Parts: sequence; C-alpha cells; structure tokens
Amino acid sequence: MSLRDIYETGFDEDDGKSINQTCCIECGGSLQTEGGETACTECGLVLSDCRIDYGATPLSFEDEESNRKQTGAPITPARHDRGISSEIGRYRDANGTVLSSAKRRQVRRFRREHNRARWSSKKERNLATACLEIARLTSALELPHSVRERASTYYRSASSDDLIQGRSIEAMVAACVYAACRCGGYTRQIDEVAAVAHCDQQALTNCYGLLNKELGLKALVPTPKTLLPRLLAAFDIPETVQYRATELADVATEAGTANGCRPAGVAAACLYLASTEAECALRQTDIASVAGTSPVTLRKRYTELREETADR
Repeated sequence: MSLRDIYETGFDEDDGKSINQTCCIECGGSLQTEGGETACTECGLVLSDCRIDYGATPLSFEDEESNRKQTGAPITPARHDRGISSEIGRYRDANGTVLSSAKRRQVRRFRREHNRARWSSKKERNLATACLEIARLTSALELPHSVRERASTYYRSASSDDLIQGRSIEAMVAACVYAACRCGGYTRQIDEVAAVAHCDQQALTNCYGLLNKELGLKALVPTPKTLLPRLLAAFDIPETVQYRATELADVATEAGTANGCRPAGVAAACLYLASTEAECALRQTDIASVAGTSPVTLRKRYTELREETADR
C-alpha cells in the first residue's frame, strides 16, 4: 500500500493543475494555471500543458446496448442563444443521404423561416450582433475564450439593466471587452481596444465608466510588474535585463515610488534603468512609445528609481 497521498502527482480537475511546483524554474516567479496550461506570470515560460477533454462520454450498461450518441457543445454565454439553437442543413440529411432537388427547396424555406423566428424581439437581435462583435474584438486582440465569455456576460447584465438604450452597441461591446480584460488581469490598454473597435476612445471610456458604476466591476489595479511583460516582449533584450527590470518593479512598489504615479511610466523607467545598467542600446522615446507614456514622465520616474536603488 502506498503511503503517499493519492493526489500528490495526479491531475486536479478543478484548477487544471498538473504539477506540484509553486515557482518558475527559470526566474523564480509565481505560476498561474489556466485551461490546463501552467505558465510563469513574469517570464511567460510554459512549464506544463495537459488538457482534459470535457466532452460527453458514451454510456454503456450491462443489460442495454451501448449508446454512442453524443451531446452538443457546452452552453456558453458567448452566443446569443447560449449555443443550444438548432441548425438546419443544406445538402444532406442526418444520415448523410443526399437530398433531392425538391427536398432542398423545402429545406431552404425551412431555413429561411427558422432564421426569421430565431429572434423574438429587437433586444435579442442586438444581443446576437453584440456577441459577434465581441468575438471579433477578442480575436483581434488575441484574447482567450474566457475573456470572450466574461465580456458577453457583462453585456447581458448591461442589457438586462437597460444600460444599452441610447448608446452605441459597438461602444458598449468595446467597453465590455475592456472590462473583461481589467477584471481578468490581462494588460490591454484602452487605446488598444479602441484601435480595433468601431467607436472612438471617448465613447469607450464613457461606457466603461457606466459599467464600472452600475455593475460594480471588480477591476484589478494595474501595477508596474503586470505591465512589464508587454514591454519586454517588444524589445530584443537579454534575459538578465528582463530579470533586473522585474526586480526594479518590485523595488518601486515596495519603496512607494509607484504610489500616485501611472504604472506604465514606472514600468518604462524600470526597463530603461535595467537596460542602462546592462549597457543595452534602448532609447527613451522607443520605450515610452510602447508603454504609452511620454519621455518626460519616463525620465522623472527613472530619476526617482535610480535614487532609490542607489540607497540600497
């Protein structure tokens, strides 16, 4: 009989974690597991990738024949009908038999009436349009499916509270996507979302403020450390500079240098100071452009951070 715990090296289906390691083997950063993939939150190293197939499994009993029928896709808020609507085919029936010409015309009429009766109100039709727009935005921003579902949930809540009336659907959809990024911990700036959305940045900002006020969003506060990976990915720099920039971000947070300052400016200063110490050729204008701040702000935060590190 084994003396160890049965789940010591097993797979936990609740969180998708497949390893017992608590820190990154490269940089010592914290690990995050999502969808069966365990990766470092600082350097992005993927330590484990083991996914579970949650599809339906055919049931079989001793006194009955095996049932090979499968259920459909799981219910998801990312679709206006939650993915449970029926779809009428075109050329073949359920058994794979080719339909005759008369049957095709009949099926075409069925499909036309089915599309007309799919939405019982204009509100549902607008929800279908919003779900398609959310899917487009999340795909353009390269966001995971969890953000798409969260944004769809926010839009449904806003629609049920009558927050859509008098406002643009495109602006409210972009605000929901940005809110899903803020609540999910994904570092997407509001100008990045506005760049791919069919609305201006001011309309997006107004709608996000409305959602934050009425729905009580639990948005995560961005820190210099959470914004650093986006900056590090934009420049070809050695790993030692990346680790040093992460250390400087921790120093800025612990010393209070980042208090009352824009996190993007502090993150840009951390990267510039780390590159200066390693004698890497990075310009202030390039770093400030990627961080979405000005070179003047970068120099101010750089001076404060350099004075703080000099005392240590």
